[in-house]
Amino acid sequence: MGSNSSDRSYLREFLRSRSGLFGLVLLVLLLATSLYVFIAIPQSDVSKWENPAAWQGNPVSAPPVWVNYLGEDAPTSVVVSLTGWTSSASGGIYTYNSTDSVVWDHVVPPSDFSVTPVFNGTAYEVSVTWTKPDGSAIPITLTSPISGTRYDLTTSSIQQSIIPYIQSQTLSFISSASPGQELAALFDKGGPGLLNNSVEQGTYGVAVQVIAGAPQSVSAQSKVSLIGHSYGLMGTDSEGRPIDLGVLAGLPWALEIGVISSLAGVLGGVLWGGLSGFFGGWRDQLMQWGTLVILALPALVFLVAISYSIKLTLLSEALIIAALSWPFFAIIARSVTLSIRSQTYIEADRAMGISSTRSFLTHILPRLTPVTIAYTALGVSGGIITGETLAFLGIEPGNVITWGGILNDAITFDASIHGWWWWVLFPGIMIIVASVPFVLVGFALDRIVAPRVSAR
Repeated sequence: MGSNSSDRSYLREFLRSRSGLFGLVLLVLLLATSLYVFIAIPQSDVSKWENPAAWQGNPVSAPPVWVNYLGEDAPTSVVVSLTGWTSSASGGIYTYNSTDSVVWDHVVPPSDFSVTPVFNGTAYEVSVTWTKPDGSAIPITLTSPISGTRYDLTTSSIQQSIIPYIQSQTLSFISSASPGQELAALFDKGGPGLLNNSVEQGTYGVAVQVIAGAPQSVSAQSKVSLIGHSYGLMGTDSEGRPIDLGVLAGLPWALEIGVISSLAGVLGGVLWGGLSGFFGGWRDQLMQWGTLVILALPALVFLVAISYSIKLTLLSEALIIAALSWPFFAIIARSVTLSIRSQTYIEADRAMGISSTRSFLTHILPRLTPVTIAYTALGVSGGIITGETLAFLGIEPGNVITWGGILNDAITFDASIHGWWWWVLFPGIMIIVASVPFVLVGFALDRIVAPRVSAR
């Protein structure tokens, strides 16, 4: 009855703690978001994070789309899906045609232009006629195209198709054109100053023709893409990977490594410190010496050395973190145990001949339980930060996305120098957001538990 009454008393005090309740609400939101990640984001999306080819259709180093509401003109990508294909045949040549249009009303051109034909079989040629609002047309020819392949402005056949138009407008000979010059040809106003003119706003026409030597089935998945300058809620990195995917996918990993490392470290430390304080004498001194040896180790350097010497998994990394964090909790548990050990009921147990093991299990361990719960909550934030620090240093298990790893990439590609603030901001915020709830809950529990344990 006393234990239940004490538990209810702890709960009532915790519910009166505003910081504790706020931390609990944040914690529930984090857990709900983590559950959403497991359900809504397939593992295949996470697995292709390290595959640059998977993100070729995204703008690179693009800010979030909402920067457009802050006065910037950073258009999003526009995809023209080619549907309504018509076919004709003559002399053993089969021709398939589709036309569409797209409105471009921005003062900047797209960051890239690409054509992705999708058909069943083999085609001789795919031709794209790009008609600008002023009526001028630029024919683009892809010879021996491969179905499903994305052809962008770095493709030689597209470049060679655009160069004649540039020469006809500027009346000058050029042997090659950069992607920027190709975009100017496709979107800027024509004339001798084509490459320095402003963007021609209005409706652009797209006519695509597939020529084959046998009947084809041209898919509606065929498309012409105008790659924009902004993407998603959190932008992209230098490979076009969406930062919001990395932030979401990194949450379960952060929570798992934080919880596992905290549980292992706190339980081990509390048991070690509790036994040390309870036994006293030479055993206490020996155990304290072991605690101080581990505590004196340069933790981060030691973690890095161990991590490089074994194959990391989430569990092994969490246990390595726990192996170096338990002394902090052992010192606290020993201090609490020494205050409990001086109580009269401990002396009574000894006088009655009750074994030390039973006395420890019945008197010491139950009184260490509230402390264990409070410091487990506090330890999760330490585990999260340590795990992300290792990831920032390039030490992380394979096939996972970590916020520290995203920040490592940002530093590698000089995101701060180039002004790609979103690449650093969002993963950095998430490390704080994931840690704060556990700190708030842990401190609230500690304020409730510590005075009562001392009073006992």
